[in-house]
Amino acid sequence: MGNLAKLKQQFTLVLGVLGAVDLLLIIYLLLPGTSPAAKLAQEQSLEEQERMLVREVAPLENIDKTLAQTRVDVKKFYEQKVPSEFSQISQHLTKLQQETGVTMQGIHYTPDRNFQNDKNNLQDIQLINIDTTVTGEYTKVARFINAMEQDKLVFVIDQISLTSQESGIISLQIKVQTFLKES
Repeated sequence: MGNLAKLKQQFTLVLGVLGAVDLLLIIYLLLPGTSPAAKLAQEQSLEEQERMLVREVAPLENIDKTLAQTRVDVKKFYEQKVPSEFSQISQHLTKLQQETGVTMQGIHYTPDRNFQNDKNNLQDIQLINIDTTVTGEYTKVARFINAMEQDKLVFVIDQISLTSQESGIISLQIKVQTFLKES
């Protein structure tokens, strides 16, 4: 009987240890995120986050090359489209006037002082407001406006007002903005 009591005691001990191991395994399986399905869901979520981040970052690839090309393009733009003297603006407007057959009266050039104080302004560039009256046949005035918009210099038409119209001849008050390199 001594052997049986000892065997019973060992059996109880083994059964207790196995019960404790079973309890630990059940707790482990019941914890959130530990089941195979939860792990799979977490893995899929992380893969989706990775795809989203890759899409967000994709436009930034080779940004250094893009910025370098942009700097070259801006420099080229300044050189080709922004005059360095008032006389170049005046000569260009006169050329457009002659090519389209309109007359211009009272041309006023006014530098925009507020543009210089704006912290987002272009460096070494001055905004010039031009105010003039253009007179001619409707088609010629339309050609003049179109020529200004497509000109190699930057002319931004800000406002056009009809001032008179008689027998096919119209007069328009035109307000235009352009840019001038500061010396």
